[in-house]
Amino acid sequence: MIDLPTNARAGMLSSSPTLAISARAGELRAQGKAVLNFSAGEPDFRPPAAVTAALTEFLATRPVHYTPVAGMPELRDAAAAELGRYHERPVLRSELLVSCGAKHSLANLFAVTLAPGDEVVIPAPYWVSYVDMVKLGDGVPVVVSTRREDGWRLQPDDLAAALTPRTRFVVIGNPTNPTGAGYSAAQLRALGEVMARVAPQCWLLVDDIYRRLVYGDFVHASAFTALRGVTEQIVVIDGVSKSFAMTGYRIGFMLAPAKVVAAASRLQGHVTSGAATTSQVAALAALRDPSCEPAVQAMHAAFTRRREFMLAGLQALPGVDTFAPDGAFYLFADISRHLGPGTPFADDLALATWLLEQKLVATVPGTAFGTPGFLRISYATDDESLRAGLVRIGEAIGGLATARA
Repeated sequence: MIDLPTNARAGMLSSSPTLAISARAGELRAQGKAVLNFSAGEPDFRPPAAVTAALTEFLATRPVHYTPVAGMPELRDAAAAELGRYHERPVLRSELLVSCGAKHSLANLFAVTLAPGDEVVIPAPYWVSYVDMVKLGDGVPVVVSTRREDGWRLQPDDLAAALTPRTRFVVIGNPTNPTGAGYSAAQLRALGEVMARVAPQCWLLVDDIYRRLVYGDFVHASAFTALRGVTEQIVVIDGVSKSFAMTGYRIGFMLAPAKVVAAASRLQGHVTSGAATTSQVAALAALRDPSCEPAVQAMHAAFTRRREFMLAGLQALPGVDTFAPDGAFYLFADISRHLGPGTPFADDLALATWLLEQKLVATVPGTAFGTPGFLRISYATDDESLRAGLVRIGEAIGGLATARA
């Protein structure tokens, strides 16, 4: 048999570390081991009852046929209305594309807008798929490190140094995965002013998938509102996955110029066609049924409580510095004092592997996000698991500290 080789594009892609760790955690659970999984980026809640009811009624009364590639017209209109209200600007149906999750929206965007050699500025720590998506679009990822002392936010001077005539996008997660750092209106405006001055051809790409999951005094800012009078060159990625606990439904939205939406829709038509009809029905209920809002607020209250509990517990561990996130549902913990010479672990991957295999706690090493020496710990799980996991992590880290004393 003649070997079927893979091509250069396949060779440049990395595996998702978060999915790999979740898969290994699943294998250990299948072996009967009591693994606590703090690696997955999805809520542990059920979607609002109205979502399930709408889907059940649809399945009982309607055939499940294809939808238009760009999405059901009524869902596009509902999403356009929701984003229009939030961003305080008119949003037309032609500016809104429904895709198979926010990840699909991003991949579509890069595929139809990047030319070979176009650069995309990505602040690190970054969500694991940004870099590979840019490569798939024949673009060049330009990773710019952020600093703990700056709240893990991209600084205007660092952005100015990274911009070139080839810059097509600057990617900002607000709040971002894995740190949970958010950008205020003033901070977004400062970045927009740099872009307009140094690289007026580039666009701001805002990943708003966690925008409703923010805490304390932090107020999420609309990029369009923050940059009013500076630039309108903004693309927004949004969806129902995180806020409505609908990750498995795979529905994301892209708000972009109509020309870009049309191009992305043509691409989507050849790759996936429209998103699953049943998922779109569920997403429409999430956006339109007013009974969903109390459920969303209840989830938010639970995440707020969990954040406070886990943050206090991790900050009390010896040799661990844990950042207090503005949003999302992750804690980014600096465990670098427990790595390297004089310790059992060469790097964060080794420590994360040890926690999983020996302590049965699944976390994600910071290396996966372009920032070695850290662990990302998700608190999107039930309270009992969080309490048990904090005990296990505390015993593990405490034992390491004692051994070094």
